Order: sequence, then C-alpha cells, then structure tokens
Amino acid sequence: MTRFIRWLAFAVLALTLAACGFQLRGTAGSTVHQLPFHSVYLSGGDGSIKPYLRTALKRQPQVSVTVSARDAEAMLTIAEEKVSKDILTINSVGKVNEYQLIYRVTARLSQRGVAWGPDMTVIVRRTLGYSDSAILGKEQEETLLWNDMRRDAAEQLVTRLSYLQAAPGEHAGTQP
Repeated sequence: MTRFIRWLAFAVLALTLAACGFQLRGTAGSTVHQLPFHSVYLSGGDGSIKPYLRTALKRQPQVSVTVSARDAEAMLTIAEEKVSKDILTINSVGKVNEYQLIYRVTARLSQRGVAWGPDMTVIVRRTLGYSDSAILGKEQEETLLWNDMRRDAAEQLVTRLSYLQAAPGEHAGTQP
C-alpha cells in the first residue's frame, strides 16, 4: 500500500509539473536558434570567449564557422572583453565575505564591412563567496565561474544573433 501511495504521489507531481510547462534545462532543442546567416568568421578579442562562441555556433545545424574571412557570409567581431572583480560584502571586522565577478563582452556582426544590426553587449554577473581558510579552493571556484560566465555570454550572443533580420544589403533599395 505504501509503495502505491508513493507511486501515486510521484505521478501527481510529474503531471502537475508537465501541466504547468516545466522543462528540464538541457542542450537539446533549447539552444538551437535560426540564425540569419550560414557561415561566420570569428575575429577580434583576446580569445578567451572564442572557444565557447565557436562551440555555441557549431551547435547550430545550419551554421558553419569558417577559418577564413573570405569564405564567410558574416563576420562576428569581438570588440571588447572586460572582466572585473568587485567587493560585494564585507564583515564587521572589514574582511571580504563576497566578491561580485562581472564579465562584459561587446560583439558586432558585419557583412563585407557593413554592420549587420547594432553592437551587442552581454553582461554576466556571478557572486563568489570568499574564505581565508579555503584560498586554493576559492581560486579554483573562481576559475570555474569565469569559464561558466564566458559560456553563458557566448550562448546569449548566439541567442541575440538569432533575432537579427536579413542581411544589410538585401533590403537596400526598399523604403519602409
């Protein structure tokens, strides 16, 4: 009888979550966007976001990342990458309790030198708890957070790229 009640409670919970539209976060389907180009070349930046951006773009089935700007339909230029680590909270004796990590990246998409939409700026923030007794562990945690922030920024840039309309030269002769 107890097993039946547990099973029934689980079934009711699963149906309730399915009815409200809940979906588990995953990579299949949720990160595939319809981009307005079929090939792209990545340029600029210091390179820390490029591997994550390349991975996010390769996840798109209709897009290829080229090794040459001549072979690409569009060029995605990383104009600026900034990282900062600010003190978020301190305790009563003046020691740091938490830091706020901020990663800011600005990118622009162009086709044959013509800007394709406005510059896109993504800002990702994370909170890092700090402890003097676990310095090495906190350094590793900080490195993991920076990598996660770069991955998140790359996914956000790809999502923003999917909202761009047709190429800049395609509607040049039409009046709105």
